[in-house]
Amino acid sequence: MEPCEAGVVILAAGMSERMKEMKVFLPYNANTTFIEKILASYSDWGCREIVVVTNPEAFQRMNQTKAVSSSIKIVITDQVAFERFYSVKLGLQAIIRSSFCFIQNVDNPFIDGSILDLIYQSRSDKKYVSPVYENKGGHPVLLNSKNINQIRNWPVNSANFKEVLRTMECTKIEMKNDRVLININSQKEYRTFFMNQN
Repeated sequence: MEPCEAGVVILAAGMSERMKEMKVFLPYNANTTFIEKILASYSDWGCREIVVVTNPEAFQRMNQTKAVSSSIKIVITDQVAFERFYSVKLGLQAIIRSSFCFIQNVDNPFIDGSILDLIYQSRSDKKYVSPVYENKGGHPVLLNSKNINQIRNWPVNSANFKEVLRTMECTKIEMKNDRVLININSQKEYRTFFMNQN
């Protein structure tokens, strides 16, 4: 099997106002938090670089859990009020050895190797890859080196990530289920989804 050329930037800097607690540390199951599940998924899949962008408070708590290891890079944002584009930009600046990079939201812990395989198999030097389900765009997206450099050099730190992506060419990959669309943004969504699934 050829070596994986992909890294991942995990976006975990939000203060989670609607959730009333940090989504990073929400229980995924009895033994695992959201961030632990996501980190394990990318590590087990073989991602060559893993970067977590977070806020100072979450960073302090992360250091007290089993989530952080020496192989994971932690980037602390000083602008939590900015939209997630700034976190993406900071995270990509820490990606050094990877030709491709997934952008993963911490509020979707349902990522697994089968999803990553489908996205990575469609990688391209010309287009970023976006999973879709029933014509709705999902995540994670997979950026190529051209996209990475464009975002690193984007002049406006407060830009909207979706708007920036619209300036780039995209390959859409149809997925078999809606896991790529799910975001857990409120206590109601968390209770509803996990009551139905676990």
